[in-house]
Amino acid sequence: VGKIVHKTSTATNLKRVSLELGGKSPLIICEDADLDQAAQVAHKALYFNAAQCCCAGSRTFVHSKIYDQFVAKCVEYANKRIVGDPYDKNTGQGPQI
Repeated sequence: VGKIVHKTSTATNLKRVSLELGGKSPLIICEDADLDQAAQVAHKALYFNAAQCCCAGSRTFVHSKIYDQFVAKCVEYANKRIVGDPYDKNTGQGPQI
């Protein structure tokens, strides 16, 4: 649909067209990655701005050799996340969309 809209718009309009097509921004975690940093980045990418961001890391591909370790690190970050009132300074996450 995005290609059709772009083609139609540019054929009838002399203005530049920019389309937000809602991609599924993937993260790729290689086997030599720093697991602490990778888990932290993945966590922030997913939850930043209540996941209302066109570049939210909604898919994560992890090398099979480090998968279990990576998931364990992500669980640690998730368990530390404080969900609550967004106006409370101790809250790490308000409502999630």
